[in-house]
Amino acid sequence: MTDELLKQFYLHYIQAANARDFSAIADLISPDVTINGRSYRRDDVVDSLKSIVQAVPDFTWEVEELFVDDDRIAARLRDTGTPGQTWLGLESTGCRVDFTEFASYRIRDSRFAEMWFLMDYQAIARQLGVLP
Repeated sequence: MTDELLKQFYLHYIQAANARDFSAIADLISPDVTINGRSYRRDDVVDSLKSIVQAVPDFTWEVEELFVDDDRIAARLRDTGTPGQTWLGLESTGCRVDFTEFASYRIRDSRFAEMWFLMDYQAIARQLGVLP
């Protein structure tokens, strides 16, 4: 894929996530995928995204920076939402969260083959009032 196609691929993924179009997301993920160094199945990834929006119904991913190189994508995202139930082991307090997520990916055969992400857990806990 060209750099431009990789950018469009990723923006399509984010648009599908924000639209809760899980079948479109599934089409973008390899049947076997590595997430943060561990092997998973495509359905595991889709189920994980579903669990996020189940716990945080208004969860939104916003791309703030996007970089592509060869078969790799890196993104800095701004994630927002109001947890309505326990999420990431943190009880819902009715508070909205707004935090940074860093993600990187490797694309193989026009699908995500590797997915890496890092979210600011402490910022989330502070905003929910769990940490000072």
